[in-house]
Amino acid sequence: MAKDRYAPKALNDIMAGLSGRLSSYAGKSQSLSTQQALLQSFLGDTLSAKCRVSNYRDGTLMIEAISAPIALRLNYLKMDMLSHFRAAGMAELGQIKITTNPQATQRLTALKNELNKKPATQRQMSAQTADHLTALAANAPASLKAKLERLARHGKHNKP
Repeated sequence: MAKDRYAPKALNDIMAGLSGRLSSYAGKSQSLSTQQALLQSFLGDTLSAKCRVSNYRDGTLMIEAISAPIALRLNYLKMDMLSHFRAAGMAELGQIKITTNPQATQRLTALKNELNKKPATQRQMSAQTADHLTALAANAPASLKAKLERLARHGKHNKP
């Protein structure tokens, strides 16, 4: 009898085939996270927010910068960075390559925006400012007069 290739497979069979790859990805992710922390400790918060460790393979650490000026600054720091990583236990690190990736800006800024979200502050116009705008509108040309009066109404609605 022929094997039915559309028959559902047991979850254990599927996971057995993936477990090696999943543990490999998890290990690589953990390693990159550790290297990112080392990079942040070397560069500080401001500069490390503009770059990230993208890969580590065969003794080469790849770092992505969000722009060419940031990449240039990192290139100046490359030898000190190499010494820092080696002192932190990455003795096999042979070189650091720095690339520019404009899409990294979107990833890094989206992450940073979520972390730094602050509620928008509501500004309110004082009644005195509304009165000044109304007085100014009295002597203004017609097109500007309508706009100033509309703006002044915002202040008059906020009276306590």
